Amino acid sequence: MLDNRIIIEKLFENDTDERGFPLNDWKTYYTCWSDFKAVSGKEYISAKATSSENVVTFTIRYSEKVKLIIEDAESTKRYRIKFKNKIYDIIYISDFENKHRFVDFKCKLVS
Repeated sequence: MLDNRIIIEKLFENDTDERGFPLNDWKTYYTCWSDFKAVSGKEYISAKATSSENVVTFTIRYSEKVKLIIEDAESTKRYRIKFKNKIYDIIYISDFENKHRFVDFKCKLVS
């Protein structure tokens, strides 16, 4: 059931600030419906600090815009997903059985 609206954002690094440093500007690339699945929630202790990691999967329909993301070798760095005002970094992208019908985005919650 594709009943959750997500925004796939793309990082544009063309602009610079007044001192010449690059500006990282995330802009909406594609808005679509998805299926949302919580895959795992891990807590671990590192250097006396407790951390948590939430991994989720967004399943969306294959399209020309999604095809361009899959073909981009740096896609896990150039794209991210925004869902319910939270940001998810893309860890892995999978075209289910290479049938070009549905694509899974495995993501990690950032904020």
